Amino acid sequence: MKKAENEKSLKNAEDFVQLYLCKKDQEKKLWSDLPQELLDLVVKHLRDTESRITFRSICRSWRSSPPIYRPLPFPTLLDSPCLLTLGGSKCRIYHPLYNGPYQMDIPALLGVRIRCSKNGWLLLSSDKGGDRSVFFFHPFNMTKIELPCLPFAIETMTFSTPPTGEDCFVIGIPFLAREFCIIRRGEESWRIFPFTKMIPDDIRLLSNCNPILYEGMCYCLCQLPVVAVFDPNERRWRITCRIRFPIALLYKLVHNYLVEGNGKLFAVFEFKDYEPCIHVFSLNLDTMKWDAVKNLGNQMLYVSLGSSFLELAVKRGMRNKIYLPNVQDNKCVIYSLKTKECRSFFSNYFTRISTHGKEHYNCTWIKPALATLDEDLKW
Repeated sequence: MKKAENEKSLKNAEDFVQLYLCKKDQEKKLWSDLPQELLDLVVKHLRDTESRITFRSICRSWRSSPPIYRPLPFPTLLDSPCLLTLGGSKCRIYHPLYNGPYQMDIPALLGVRIRCSKNGWLLLSSDKGGDRSVFFFHPFNMTKIELPCLPFAIETMTFSTPPTGEDCFVIGIPFLAREFCIIRRGEESWRIFPFTKMIPDDIRLLSNCNPILYEGMCYCLCQLPVVAVFDPNERRWRITCRIRFPIALLYKLVHNYLVEGNGKLFAVFEFKDYEPCIHVFSLNLDTMKWDAVKNLGNQMLYVSLGSSFLELAVKRGMRNKIYLPNVQDNKCVIYSLKTKECRSFFSNYFTRISTHGKEHYNCTWIKPALATLDEDLKW
Protein backbone atom coordinates (compact mmCIF):
# COMPACT_ATOMS: atom_id res chain seq x y z
CA MET A 1 0.00 0.00 0.00
CA LYS A 2 2.78 2.37 1.00
CA LYS A 3 4.73 1.43 -2.12
CA ALA A 4 1.73 2.27 -4.28
CA GLU A 5 1.37 5.65 -2.57
CA ASN A 6 5.07 6.38 -3.14
CA GLU A 7 4.76 5.46 -6.81
CA LYS A 8 1.71 7.75 -7.11
CA SER A 9 3.54 10.61 -5.39
CA LEU A 10 6.51 10.09 -7.69
CA LYS A 11 4.20 10.17 -10.71
CA ASN A 12 2.62 13.40 -9.47
CA ALA A 13 6.07 14.90 -8.94
CA GLU A 14 7.14 13.89 -12.43
CA ASP A 15 3.98 15.45 -13.83
CA PHE A 16 4.68 18.63 -11.87
CA VAL A 17 8.29 18.80 -13.09
CA GLN A 18 7.14 18.16 -16.65
CA LEU A 19 4.52 20.88 -16.34
CA TYR A 20 7.08 23.24 -14.82
CA LEU A 21 9.62 22.58 -17.57
CA CYS A 22 6.93 23.03 -20.20
CA LYS A 23 5.91 26.31 -18.62
CA LYS A 24 9.51 27.55 -18.47
CA ASP A 25 10.00 26.55 -22.09
CA GLN A 26 6.88 28.48 -23.07
CA GLU A 27 8.10 31.55 -21.20
CA LYS A 28 11.19 31.54 -23.37
CA LYS A 29 9.03 32.07 -26.41
CA LEU A 30 8.53 35.58 -27.67
CA TRP A 31 5.28 37.42 -27.10
CA SER A 32 5.11 37.70 -30.86
CA ASP A 33 4.54 33.91 -31.07
CA LEU A 34 1.06 34.14 -29.59
CA PRO A 35 -1.55 32.79 -32.03
CA GLN A 36 -3.55 35.34 -33.99
CA GLU A 37 -6.83 33.95 -32.62
CA LEU A 38 -5.73 34.78 -29.08
CA LEU A 39 -4.60 38.28 -30.07
CA ASP A 40 -7.96 38.94 -31.73
CA LEU A 41 -9.72 37.87 -28.55
CA VAL A 42 -7.58 40.21 -26.43
CA VAL A 43 -8.17 43.14 -28.79
CA LYS A 44 -11.95 42.79 -28.53
CA HIS A 45 -11.80 43.25 -24.75
CA LEU A 46 -9.68 46.41 -24.72
CA ARG A 47 -12.04 49.20 -23.73
CA ASP A 48 -9.98 52.33 -23.11
CA THR A 49 -7.72 54.23 -25.52
CA GLU A 50 -4.53 53.89 -23.47
CA SER A 51 -4.82 50.07 -23.36
CA ARG A 52 -5.30 49.88 -27.13
CA ILE A 53 -2.28 52.09 -27.77
CA THR A 54 -0.12 50.03 -25.37
CA PHE A 55 -1.25 46.78 -27.02
CA ARG A 56 -0.19 48.02 -30.46
CA SER A 57 3.23 49.13 -29.17
CA ILE A 58 4.31 45.68 -27.84
CA CYS A 59 5.70 44.27 -31.09
CA ARG A 60 5.20 44.23 -34.85
CA SER A 61 2.97 41.14 -34.94
CA TRP A 62 0.63 42.70 -32.38
CA ARG A 63 0.35 45.84 -34.52
CA SER A 64 -0.64 43.65 -37.48
CA SER A 65 -3.69 42.23 -35.71
CA PRO A 66 -6.98 43.45 -37.23
CA PRO A 67 -7.79 47.07 -36.33
CA ILE A 68 -10.37 47.71 -33.67
CA TYR A 69 -13.52 48.96 -35.31
CA ARG A 70 -15.10 51.72 -33.28
CA PRO A 71 -18.00 53.42 -35.09
CA LEU A 72 -18.04 57.16 -34.59
CA PRO A 73 -20.93 58.27 -32.35
CA PHE A 74 -22.82 61.50 -32.92
CA PRO A 75 -20.04 64.14 -32.77
CA THR A 76 -21.52 66.20 -29.92
CA LEU A 77 -21.11 63.18 -27.65
CA LEU A 78 -17.32 63.44 -28.07
CA ASP A 79 -15.08 65.41 -25.73
CA SER A 80 -12.21 66.06 -28.16
CA PRO A 81 -11.80 67.73 -31.58
CA CYS A 82 -12.88 66.14 -34.88
CA LEU A 83 -11.76 66.75 -38.46
CA LEU A 84 -14.70 68.14 -40.45
CA THR A 85 -14.48 67.99 -44.25
CA LEU A 86 -16.82 69.37 -46.92
CA GLY A 87 -17.38 68.03 -50.42
CA GLY A 88 -20.50 68.83 -52.40
CA SER A 89 -23.32 68.81 -49.87
CA LYS A 90 -21.63 66.10 -47.80
CA CYS A 91 -20.21 66.93 -44.41
CA ARG A 92 -17.90 64.19 -43.11
CA ILE A 93 -16.48 64.08 -39.61
CA TYR A 94 -13.43 62.01 -38.59
CA HIS A 95 -12.08 61.38 -35.10
CA PRO A 96 -8.53 60.12 -34.31
CA LEU A 97 -9.81 57.38 -31.99
CA TYR A 98 -12.69 56.07 -34.12
CA ASN A 99 -13.25 54.52 -37.53
CA GLY A 100 -15.07 57.13 -39.53
CA PRO A 101 -16.52 59.03 -40.97
CA TYR A 102 -19.78 60.26 -39.51
CA GLN A 103 -21.60 61.71 -42.52
CA MET A 104 -24.32 64.33 -42.82
CA ASP A 105 -26.03 65.60 -45.97
CA ILE A 106 -26.42 69.39 -45.68
CA PRO A 107 -27.70 71.03 -48.91
CA ALA A 108 -26.96 74.50 -47.49
CA LEU A 109 -23.24 73.69 -47.68
CA LEU A 110 -23.18 72.90 -51.40
CA GLY A 111 -20.32 74.83 -53.05
CA VAL A 112 -19.01 76.50 -49.89
CA ARG A 113 -15.45 77.06 -48.74
CA ILE A 114 -14.37 76.84 -45.11
CA ARG A 115 -12.66 80.07 -44.07
CA CYS A 116 -12.34 79.66 -40.30
CA SER A 117 -13.68 77.69 -37.34
CA LYS A 118 -14.02 78.56 -33.65
CA ASN A 119 -16.17 77.36 -30.76
CA GLY A 120 -18.17 74.99 -32.96
CA TRP A 121 -18.94 77.69 -35.58
CA LEU A 122 -17.84 77.69 -39.22
CA LEU A 123 -17.18 80.88 -41.19
CA LEU A 124 -17.95 80.01 -44.83
CA SER A 125 -17.97 81.67 -48.24
CA SER A 126 -20.10 80.52 -51.17
CA ASP A 127 -19.09 80.28 -54.83
CA LYS A 128 -22.62 81.37 -55.73
CA GLY A 129 -21.57 84.94 -55.02
CA GLY A 130 -18.13 84.69 -56.58
CA ASP A 131 -16.74 83.61 -53.20
CA ARG A 132 -17.91 86.93 -51.75
CA SER A 133 -21.08 85.63 -50.11
CA VAL A 134 -20.18 84.99 -46.45
CA PHE A 135 -22.07 83.40 -43.57
CA PHE A 136 -21.66 81.64 -40.24
CA PHE A 137 -22.92 78.08 -39.91
CA HIS A 138 -23.23 75.80 -36.87
CA PRO A 139 -23.09 72.19 -38.21
CA PHE A 140 -24.49 70.66 -35.01
CA ASN A 141 -27.43 73.08 -34.68
CA MET A 142 -27.90 73.65 -38.44
CA THR A 143 -28.03 77.40 -37.74
CA LYS A 144 -27.05 79.92 -40.43
CA ILE A 145 -26.22 83.62 -39.91
CA GLU A 146 -25.79 85.68 -43.09
CA LEU A 147 -23.20 88.46 -43.34
CA PRO A 148 -23.07 91.30 -45.90
CA CYS A 149 -21.19 90.39 -49.10
CA LEU A 150 -17.43 90.97 -49.15
CA PRO A 151 -16.27 94.07 -51.08
CA PHE A 152 -13.58 92.10 -52.98
CA ALA A 153 -11.87 88.70 -53.09
CA ILE A 154 -10.30 87.72 -49.78
CA GLU A 155 -7.44 85.24 -49.26
CA THR A 156 -7.61 84.68 -45.49
CA MET A 157 -10.24 85.39 -42.84
CA THR A 158 -10.74 85.03 -39.11
CA PHE A 159 -13.23 86.07 -36.45
CA SER A 160 -12.85 87.04 -32.82
CA THR A 161 -15.64 85.29 -30.89
CA PRO A 162 -18.77 83.26 -31.71
CA PRO A 163 -21.27 85.32 -33.77
CA THR A 164 -23.73 85.09 -30.88
CA GLY A 165 -21.50 87.47 -28.89
CA GLU A 166 -22.08 91.22 -29.14
CA ASP A 167 -18.34 91.91 -29.53
CA CYS A 168 -17.85 89.55 -32.50
CA PHE A 169 -15.98 90.94 -35.52
CA VAL A 170 -14.59 89.43 -38.72
CA ILE A 171 -11.35 90.42 -40.49
CA GLY A 172 -10.50 89.59 -44.11
CA ILE A 173 -7.14 90.12 -45.86
CA PRO A 174 -6.60 89.89 -49.66
CA PHE A 175 -3.71 88.02 -51.26
CA LEU A 176 -1.42 91.05 -51.73
CA ALA A 177 -2.13 92.32 -48.19
CA ARG A 178 -2.32 96.01 -49.20
CA GLU A 179 -5.51 96.55 -47.19
CA PHE A 180 -7.87 94.67 -44.92
CA CYS A 181 -11.61 94.74 -44.37
CA ILE A 182 -13.49 94.38 -41.11
CA ILE A 183 -17.11 94.09 -40.01
CA ARG A 184 -18.52 94.07 -36.48
CA ARG A 185 -21.78 92.58 -35.33
CA GLY A 186 -24.61 95.00 -36.01
CA GLU A 187 -22.87 96.67 -38.98
CA GLU A 188 -24.49 96.49 -42.41
CA SER A 189 -21.36 96.70 -44.57
CA TRP A 190 -17.63 95.98 -44.50
CA ARG A 191 -15.17 98.77 -43.80
CA ILE A 192 -11.94 98.85 -45.83
CA PHE A 193 -8.63 100.13 -44.43
CA PRO A 194 -5.44 100.46 -46.53
CA PHE A 195 -2.20 99.68 -44.71
CA THR A 196 0.02 102.69 -44.05
CA LYS A 197 3.10 100.44 -43.96
CA MET A 198 3.35 97.49 -46.36
CA ILE A 199 4.94 94.07 -46.10
CA PRO A 200 8.44 94.24 -47.70
CA ASP A 201 8.64 93.04 -51.32
CA ASP A 202 11.12 90.24 -50.50
CA ILE A 203 8.52 88.67 -48.19
CA ARG A 204 5.40 89.61 -50.15
CA LEU A 205 2.52 87.22 -50.11
CA LEU A 206 0.55 85.72 -47.26
CA SER A 207 0.09 81.97 -46.95
CA ASN A 208 -3.45 80.62 -47.02
CA CYS A 209 -3.58 79.56 -43.36
CA ASN A 210 -5.77 81.45 -40.93
CA PRO A 211 -4.63 84.69 -39.29
CA ILE A 212 -4.46 84.59 -35.49
CA LEU A 213 -6.07 87.25 -33.29
CA TYR A 214 -4.14 87.54 -30.04
CA GLU A 215 -4.19 90.35 -27.47
CA GLY A 216 -5.53 92.88 -29.96
CA MET A 217 -3.02 92.03 -32.70
CA CYS A 218 -3.52 90.11 -35.94
CA TYR A 219 -0.72 87.64 -36.81
CA CYS A 220 -0.37 86.29 -40.38
CA LEU A 221 2.05 83.68 -41.69
CA CYS A 222 3.75 84.65 -44.97
CA GLN A 223 4.78 82.29 -47.75
CA LEU A 224 8.37 82.86 -46.72
CA PRO A 225 9.00 81.66 -43.14
CA VAL A 226 8.17 84.89 -41.32
CA VAL A 227 5.12 86.16 -39.46
CA ALA A 228 3.67 89.60 -40.23
CA VAL A 229 1.63 91.29 -37.51
CA PHE A 230 -0.53 94.41 -37.40
CA ASP A 231 -2.74 96.31 -34.99
CA PRO A 232 -6.14 96.88 -36.68
CA ASN A 233 -6.21 100.34 -35.09
CA GLU A 234 -2.78 101.41 -36.43
CA ARG A 235 -2.83 99.57 -39.80
CA ARG A 236 0.96 99.10 -40.00
CA TRP A 237 2.59 95.77 -40.82
CA ARG A 238 5.44 94.65 -38.56
CA ILE A 239 7.67 91.67 -39.37
CA THR A 240 9.02 89.13 -36.87
CA CYS A 241 12.47 87.63 -37.39
CA ARG A 242 12.74 84.94 -40.04
CA ILE A 243 12.32 81.32 -39.02
CA ARG A 244 15.65 79.64 -39.70
CA PHE A 245 15.85 76.45 -41.72
CA PRO A 246 17.85 75.60 -44.89
CA ILE A 247 16.73 77.67 -47.89
CA ALA A 248 16.53 74.47 -49.99
CA LEU A 249 13.64 73.34 -47.79
CA LEU A 250 11.46 76.16 -49.13
CA TYR A 251 11.08 74.14 -52.35
CA LYS A 252 9.88 71.13 -50.34
CA LEU A 253 7.37 73.10 -48.27
CA VAL A 254 3.83 71.72 -48.62
CA HIS A 255 1.84 73.56 -45.94
CA ASN A 256 2.35 75.86 -43.00
CA TYR A 257 0.07 76.62 -40.09
CA LEU A 258 -0.08 79.26 -37.36
CA VAL A 259 -1.34 78.27 -33.90
CA GLU A 260 -2.01 80.18 -30.68
CA GLY A 261 -2.22 78.43 -27.32
CA ASN A 262 -1.32 79.06 -23.68
CA GLY A 263 -0.02 82.51 -24.49
CA LYS A 264 2.33 81.26 -27.22
CA LEU A 265 2.38 81.31 -31.01
CA PHE A 266 3.48 78.19 -32.89
CA ALA A 267 4.37 77.80 -36.57
CA VAL A 268 4.09 74.30 -38.05
CA PHE A 269 5.75 73.45 -41.38
CA GLU A 270 5.07 70.33 -43.44
CA PHE A 271 7.64 69.17 -46.03
CA LYS A 272 7.61 66.49 -48.71
CA ASP A 273 10.43 64.01 -49.36
CA TYR A 274 12.30 65.17 -46.27
CA GLU A 275 12.96 63.66 -42.85
CA PRO A 276 11.57 64.72 -40.46
CA CYS A 277 8.59 65.86 -42.52
CA ILE A 278 7.21 68.18 -39.78
CA HIS A 279 9.02 71.10 -38.08
CA VAL A 280 7.57 73.16 -35.23
CA PHE A 281 8.68 76.57 -33.90
CA SER A 282 7.41 78.81 -31.10
CA LEU A 283 7.59 82.61 -31.05
CA ASN A 284 8.93 84.45 -28.02
CA LEU A 285 6.59 87.44 -27.95
CA ASP A 286 9.06 89.50 -25.90
CA THR A 287 12.05 89.13 -28.24
CA MET A 288 9.98 88.26 -31.38
CA LYS A 289 12.42 85.43 -32.09
CA TRP A 290 11.61 81.84 -33.04
CA ASP A 291 12.76 78.70 -31.21
CA ALA A 292 12.55 75.11 -32.45
CA VAL A 293 10.08 72.93 -30.54
CA LYS A 294 11.13 69.32 -29.92
CA ASN A 295 8.55 68.31 -27.33
CA LEU A 296 4.98 69.44 -26.59
CA GLY A 297 4.85 67.64 -23.25
CA ASN A 298 1.28 66.85 -22.24
CA GLN A 299 -0.15 68.88 -25.12
CA MET A 300 -1.12 68.27 -28.74
CA LEU A 301 -1.53 70.45 -31.82
CA TYR A 302 -4.44 70.25 -34.26
CA VAL A 303 -3.62 71.87 -37.61
CA SER A 304 -5.68 72.58 -40.74
CA LEU A 305 -6.29 75.47 -43.13
CA GLY A 306 -9.63 76.16 -41.43
CA SER A 307 -8.49 76.15 -37.82
CA SER A 308 -5.42 75.27 -35.76
CA PHE A 309 -5.19 75.15 -31.99
CA LEU A 310 -3.39 73.69 -28.97
CA GLU A 311 -5.11 71.23 -26.62
CA LEU A 312 -4.27 69.41 -23.40
CA ALA A 313 -4.02 65.65 -23.99
CA VAL A 314 -6.98 63.74 -22.55
CA LYS A 315 -5.16 60.40 -22.86
CA ARG A 316 -1.46 59.65 -22.39
CA GLY A 317 -1.16 58.05 -25.82
CA MET A 318 -2.40 61.24 -27.51
CA ARG A 319 0.18 63.63 -26.02
CA ASN A 320 3.14 65.23 -27.82
CA LYS A 321 1.51 64.74 -31.23
CA ILE A 322 0.31 66.86 -34.15
CA TYR A 323 -3.06 65.96 -35.65
CA LEU A 324 -2.97 66.63 -39.41
CA PRO A 325 -5.76 67.29 -41.97
CA ASN A 326 -5.00 63.95 -43.66
CA VAL A 327 -6.97 60.70 -43.63
CA GLN A 328 -5.58 57.21 -44.33
CA ASP A 329 -8.10 54.33 -44.60
CA ASN A 330 -10.73 56.40 -42.77
CA LYS A 331 -8.30 57.11 -39.92
CA CYS A 332 -6.75 60.48 -39.06
CA VAL A 333 -3.02 60.87 -39.72
CA ILE A 334 -0.97 61.91 -36.69
CA TYR A 335 2.66 63.05 -36.40
CA SER A 336 4.63 62.11 -33.27
CA LEU A 337 7.35 64.53 -32.19
CA LYS A 338 8.93 61.71 -30.18
CA THR A 339 9.33 59.17 -32.98
CA LYS A 340 9.29 61.69 -35.87
CA GLU A 341 6.80 59.47 -37.70
CA CYS A 342 3.35 59.90 -39.20
CA ARG A 343 0.93 57.21 -38.06
CA SER A 344 -2.74 56.58 -37.47
CA PHE A 345 -4.11 54.90 -34.37
CA PHE A 346 -4.85 51.16 -34.69
CA SER A 347 -3.29 50.56 -38.12
CA ASN A 348 0.07 49.59 -39.64
CA TYR A 349 0.43 52.84 -41.59
CA PHE A 350 3.52 54.97 -40.92
CA THR A 351 5.94 57.22 -42.82
CA ARG A 352 8.84 59.51 -41.98
CA ILE A 353 9.42 61.55 -45.13
CA SER A 354 5.93 62.65 -46.22
CA THR A 355 2.43 62.87 -44.80
CA HIS A 356 0.60 60.41 -47.04
CA GLY A 357 -3.08 59.61 -47.04
CA LYS A 358 -5.86 61.69 -48.52
CA GLU A 359 -5.25 65.34 -47.83
CA HIS A 360 -8.37 67.41 -47.25
CA TYR A 361 -8.18 71.08 -48.24
CA ASN A 362 -11.75 72.17 -47.52
CA CYS A 363 -11.62 71.08 -43.91
CA THR A 364 -11.13 72.18 -40.33
CA TRP A 365 -10.56 70.74 -36.91
CA ILE A 366 -13.62 71.57 -34.83
CA LYS A 367 -14.65 71.06 -31.22
CA PRO A 368 -18.16 69.56 -31.24
CA ALA A 369 -20.55 71.65 -29.17
CA LEU A 370 -24.16 72.71 -29.09
CA ALA A 371 -24.85 76.45 -29.06
CA THR A 372 -27.60 78.24 -27.16
CA LEU A 373 -29.23 80.53 -29.71
CA ASP A 374 -31.66 83.40 -29.64
CA GLU A 375 -34.44 82.75 -32.16
CA ASP A 376 -34.29 86.40 -33.26
CA LEU A 377 -30.49 86.40 -33.65
CA LYS A 378 -29.32 88.59 -36.55
CA TRP A 379 -25.95 89.90 -37.54
